[in-house]
Amino acid sequence: MFGTILSALLSKAVPSAADFFIKREQLKQERELKKLEGKIKFEEAKTQRFSESLTADNVWELESIRNSGWKDEWVLILLSIPLILVFIPQTQPYVLAGFETLNQTPSWYRWLVVLIFSAIYGIRVWRRKM
Repeated sequence: MFGTILSALLSKAVPSAADFFIKREQLKQERELKKLEGKIKFEEAKTQRFSESLTADNVWELESIRNSGWKDEWVLILLSIPLILVFIPQTQPYVLAGFETLNQTPSWYRWLVVLIFSAIYGIRVWRRKM
């Protein structure tokens, strides 16, 4: 008799417990699947933003090349003059005196010159690092 009662109770309780554990595992799997789907969507969005950024950089570069005119070449020539003159012995004192005088200018002016040259040549590096 006791075995029959126990058997009847277990026959009802065991499947219910088994169903509970199975459903719990299914919910865990669904939760993990949703986490993975979220990570995949995040990585896809990140890749899309990177691709759009590269496209914008390319468009910006092409537009910059179209609109540059002589500005870049003029700056390159201007920067090359002291580089060339320093190798000519007769002009070396003038180049050194020019840099000593430039060193006495206000720091804001020197930073302005650096920013201008950076804007002309270094902006591509700055945009890509962002």
